[in-house]
Amino acid sequence: MKKHTALFFAASLCFLACSKPQELQKLDGLKSSLATATATGTVYYVDPDGNDSNAGTSDSNAWKTIAKVNTMTFSPGDQILFKSGGVWNDTLRPKGSGSAGQPIIIDKYGGEARPVINGGGKVNNSKTLLLNRVSFWEVNNLEITNTVPAGTTYAATGIMVDGGNEATPSSNITIKNCYVHDVNAAKDFQTNFVKGTGGIIIAGKTDDVLVQSCHIKNCAVEGMRTVGTGKNIVFDNNLLEYIYGDGIVMAGATGGCKVTHNTVYKACMNTNSYNYAGIWTVKSKNTLVAYNEVYGMTGGGGNDGMAFDADGYDANSPTDGDIFEYNYSHDNNGGFMLFMYNSHNITVRYNVSVNDIGTTGKKKLFLFNGSTNNNHQIYNNVFYIINPGGTIFHNAPYGTYSNNIIYAASTATGLTLCRGDNGQSIPLTTQSRFYNNDLYPGSVFTAFNWGTATRSNNFYDDPRFVNPGTGIGFPVANGYNIGDTSRCRNAGIFIANNGGIDFAGNSLPTSGNPDVGAFQHAVISQAGSSLADAYVRDGSYAGTNYGADSLLVVKSDATSYARRSYLKFNFNQVGTASVNAANLSIYCAGTGMTNTVKIYSTAGKTWAENAITWNNAPKDTTLVGQVTVNAAGWYNMDVTSAVNRELQAGSKTVSLLLMNTGPFNSNGYMTFYSKEAPGNKPVLQLTY
Repeated sequence: MKKHTALFFAASLCFLACSKPQELQKLDGLKSSLATATATGTVYYVDPDGNDSNAGTSDSNAWKTIAKVNTMTFSPGDQILFKSGGVWNDTLRPKGSGSAGQPIIIDKYGGEARPVINGGGKVNNSKTLLLNRVSFWEVNNLEITNTVPAGTTYAATGIMVDGGNEATPSSNITIKNCYVHDVNAAKDFQTNFVKGTGGIIIAGKTDDVLVQSCHIKNCAVEGMRTVGTGKNIVFDNNLLEYIYGDGIVMAGATGGCKVTHNTVYKACMNTNSYNYAGIWTVKSKNTLVAYNEVYGMTGGGGNDGMAFDADGYDANSPTDGDIFEYNYSHDNNGGFMLFMYNSHNITVRYNVSVNDIGTTGKKKLFLFNGSTNNNHQIYNNVFYIINPGGTIFHNAPYGTYSNNIIYAASTATGLTLCRGDNGQSIPLTTQSRFYNNDLYPGSVFTAFNWGTATRSNNFYDDPRFVNPGTGIGFPVANGYNIGDTSRCRNAGIFIANNGGIDFAGNSLPTSGNPDVGAFQHAVISQAGSSLADAYVRDGSYAGTNYGADSLLVVKSDATSYARRSYLKFNFNQVGTASVNAANLSIYCAGTGMTNTVKIYSTAGKTWAENAITWNNAPKDTTLVGQVTVNAAGWYNMDVTSAVNRELQAGSKTVSLLLMNTGPFNSNGYMTFYSKEAPGNKPVLQLTY
């Protein structure tokens, strides 16, 4: 975001700097709830050079084999530690459950290298690590493979959590920093093909799962997915690459589930008609899909290969209320987003999609497959189209499209608005609504057949992206911010419950017109002079008002000579919940020596400039900061905390007090120009 400043003559500031959305704050809470407590159980060691006759309770007395581990039933607080760099060719099936605050932990010891467990794919439906109907387990720092022998097609999985049923679910499972690779399960149309196989699979009824910071590579069929039902399942900060089928699937999610901060590269590697996607939800309720990067997908079947997919199940188990936000999708041949039947109330907002119309297949950006629900909200996204011969919608779109930028580069020749399965042009209906979108260039978009779609306040100007391009990583996506002279500034329609921040984490206005596109610029406003300012004097002058004076005086001295100054600012123009920065700029006319002025905020704000005196001035103060003054000139004082405190309390007024709290001294004075001065008046500078 390009920062802009707002000069508020004695005004104020408001914004929450890069604050996390509420959904991600909940994710932090889940991480905390699943964090490892201090273990009080037994620590067991496993070493390829150990002996199964040993007690296993020290590194010098370690067990040798996984078979020995599989004979044990572990208790809360126990740990099973595998020797760093050790290799085992077997499948691990530990038993027992931990308890709240006392999980059973699998981890490594004795070095940085992960222990390696090779499942070998020796039988159909094998799992290298299986947690079967257990709860309160943590699995950390393992390297897992499950390679089926050549010439054989078996279902195979790297790590599987097989939960219980609705009456007795498994819960509280954490898998962190594991490397799962070379799981070559049977693929579609092969003998023993099962879609719910691959890297990490969460099956059955399992609640409170965190899979975090894992690397999944060269896996079939799936990278990471759920195949049962569960709540509070989180897939966070994982890297998935070279996945035959789906990258990540959140299925059967009943609440509190999240897919966040993951990278999916070259999923959907199949070249047949079987449909796969990068990240998708199905039979899902209120799942959050955020801060993911999905790119480089070339397969996925004729009706898929999309970066994202909101997929229904049946009329009794729809996908409802899922949110796709703050994602970066690029260079995916199959398109950006699929809406399937029985998907309801899907929100797609503040995403950046670049080059997601491919060169083969249906060449679509969006695909609607049986979805006739018109309650989807697609707003404040950027879609940058590069390849020729594409279509924005495959099949008639449903829903409301607001504040989006759809940009067709000069190379995107032959672009159409909407096509059907046979390539025929399909006019839009009243089930499609388009408000305040920037559709560029106008020569392309005004020529489309919009049918009876509802359209209002759309425009056709160059959005003036600051640095558009293609490439890997969120910094590249930031190039699709809009320039200072873009018509997209303040051209959007206000949408309530918008998540509070934009693609880059900048705060959104709480009213008025937001920017069009995925980025919100810093709001600029000017409020004029301070609402009120005056100094007060103690002792014999404690009842005298100095509100009309052109100077504000601050002095530490004996009774009747001490002075304090008050300033009050109003910032009704601010429409955000907080500000990025607030600086009081005040001009010193003179100082008797080097002095320190302290800045306080006052809870009392009802004082009047023409009535305030030492006797009635507010004394309920909170220290905000201090500045050293040694000569005439401008001085800047950071009052961000004071302004944000007022905004969070629902107030648009801040009252500030300037004091010298040093020792009494006849030279301990500072004079500043007030709003009554002919120039150099107090200024409150806001960035938000």
